[in-house]
Amino acid sequence: MLKPIGYVVDENTIEILEEYEDGIEGLEEGMSIWILYNLHKAKELLKVHPHGDVRVVRGVFATRSPNRPNRIGMILATIKKIEGRRIHLDYLDAFVGTPVIDIKPYVEIYDCVGFVLSGDQIRKRIEYDRLIEGYIDLDVQIQPNGFDCTLMKVSRLKGFGKIEFQSKELPEVEEVPFDGDWVFLSRGFYRAYLNERINMPNDLIAIARPRSTLVRCGVDVLTAVWDAGYVGRSEVGLVVHNDVWLRRNARIVQLIFLKLSERTKPYSGSYQFENI
Repeated sequence: MLKPIGYVVDENTIEILEEYEDGIEGLEEGMSIWILYNLHKAKELLKVHPHGDVRVVRGVFATRSPNRPNRIGMILATIKKIEGRRIHLDYLDAFVGTPVIDIKPYVEIYDCVGFVLSGDQIRKRIEYDRLIEGYIDLDVQIQPNGFDCTLMKVSRLKGFGKIEFQSKELPEVEEVPFDGDWVFLSRGFYRAYLNERINMPNDLIAIARPRSTLVRCGVDVLTAVWDAGYVGRSEVGLVVHNDVWLRRNARIVQLIFLKLSERTKPYSGSYQFENI
């Protein structure tokens, strides 16, 4: 029978029982650890609704549901502080009072399964966590190592911008009209608006690269970083070196999602919820 070595005592804090206090030696702030705990409030089930979606029924071993024959949960967390027998963590998905049954260090050479999301992992994040919404055709847009975002509209800059240390003034823009479903872009710089709403969780960031077809036509894409926690319909810069026609909903840029080593404070800048 498994014995608890401690309990969840606060939202992100566990306390080790006195008789197991010596086992804390060697743990340090900033260390990533696996925490195993007894999901004592869960049910014993073999078929579950993943993510609470009543439309889907799966065998429990194919899900992360807490309701399972042996109600054991685990999570990867980062130690923020150690105070006596209390270990404060960056995140802990467990109720207060949950028994902790073991702690093990995260060892990169054994535990790392890749920091760039594959196409299948992106699909699962879309289906379960709404990572991306507003796409045109999921099967077409998901790539082996990323996701293709599509063109909604294009604007050209009017005037100039001003950038300071903590403030900015963006130049005004003028939308470039479509001729039917097509827009013609002569040489110059443009702002392109994407159809897709991106809902970044707190454990991912994203970067983007232009699609190779766009580059072969003489067009480059300038982007920043999609920070953890960002939500919005993004804009990218188009640098047109060679005149080009673009069709509405054309795939112009591929997002690549990178998993962070730990969950982080979510983005709260001025572009949060842009174009929604």
